[in-house]
Amino acid sequence: MKISFRPHHFLCTLGFQGKGYSPGFVQNYWQIVIALHQNEELPIQVVQHVDSVCGLCPYNGNGVCATEEKIQTLDLRHSQILGISPGDHLTWKEAKERIKKQMTLQAFHKACQGCQWKSCGVCETALRELREEGP
Repeated sequence: MKISFRPHHFLCTLGFQGKGYSPGFVQNYWQIVIALHQNEELPIQVVQHVDSVCGLCPYNGNGVCATEEKIQTLDLRHSQILGISPGDHLTWKEAKERIKKQMTLQAFHKACQGCQWKSCGVCETALRELREEGP
């Protein structure tokens, strides 16, 4: 399975709980999450456009996000905090290590400012749990 993520989708995936924009979107995202949990060494390519998560999103219009400007802002913040750029490849295991080390709660609140899902609390909870794990 080839997986590509926009920078902000690394943290979204950490907190994914089966909520989403449509049943097709949720089903697609579950397949990605399950694949990553079954094999944390799967490579993920960082991209700056619609990715594997966006595939069945109702905001994806022929490969362009309807909220692209907002998403680019989220991506830029996440890229800066996690030290990733389009074209980079990392495994889910490596991504979780970066999130754990570099995404402080203060950084999370800055990076996810304006995200409609932030108020649900699932990403913050997942981040807190990851940061509380041992080495």
